[in-house]
Amino acid sequence: MPRSLRSILAALLALGLSACVPYPAYRTTQPEAELQVLDEQDQPLAGASVTLIARAHPTPFEQSRETRGTDAEGIARFASQHEWQAEVMFLHGRLVYYWEWCVTAAGYQTALIPFSTPLQVRLQPGESEPCPAPRD
Repeated sequence: MPRSLRSILAALLALGLSACVPYPAYRTTQPEAELQVLDEQDQPLAGASVTLIARAHPTPFEQSRETRGTDAEGIARFASQHEWQAEVMFLHGRLVYYWEWCVTAAGYQTALIPFSTPLQVRLQPGESEPCPAPRD
């Protein structure tokens, strides 16, 4: 094998191996967040169940979920959560977290909406269903 070809193959092998080496990353697994739940007449809805679901792209799996009840003002608050993770850089890149809100209350339609904060959600009367089960 010619020396230049061996050099190129060695460089490609080194590059490929270095992409698989884990490195530490301090990640936000849940942001500080607040959601206000209102009824159809824009009145705060106390006692609604608000779930903040964390997912990470490109994995198909749910990372976590936390559920809180709303207070007298219809507000559910979530503290931020962070953790050190061992990450590996592959062709698809690294994990990118994103979140969804799932809101349920007796007598109201379940709302599943993309995350943003601060946010208000207005529930419509109807049949409540449980939040979707985690995808594993």
